[in-house]
Amino acid sequence: MSTLNITNNTITLDNKVYQVRNITSVGKYRIKPNYFFKLNFIIICVILSLVGIEWMKSNPDVKWFTFSIIFVTALGIIERFTKAKRYGITIETNAGSTKLLKSKDESLIDTIINTIAQVMNNQDKPVNYTYNISDGDIVNMNGTFENGFRIG
Repeated sequence: MSTLNITNNTITLDNKVYQVRNITSVGKYRIKPNYFFKLNFIIICVILSLVGIEWMKSNPDVKWFTFSIIFVTALGIIERFTKAKRYGITIETNAGSTKLLKSKDESLIDTIINTIAQVMNNQDKPVNYTYNISDGDIVNMNGTFENGFRIG
């Protein structure tokens, strides 16, 4: 479990500390999943399946080949639809950019980015946000501006 702590001066995640004053931009990016079945392979399998179906009409002995190709094609298509999309937060500072956090939960990423933007825009009000993150999902979140204005 990781703890993300955001205050007026710093953003801390595990053993890394970033100064809020040095942050020039914060953004969300999509992480492209690594697929076992590549898209070119799936396209070739679809073509081979169609050829195999036509070939089965004249030669019924190739059923095993055709059904095997159709099965592999189906596995590749199912993988494309079921693989979880992941998102990340990137922080750009005066020294360069760094990837802060990855998550399957896009709303978590949006919430953290909005929190960092609120902190950057309200430097004169003391603030402390804590996110306990387990496997990219938010477990516990709390945070308040000390003047009674609640965010989050």
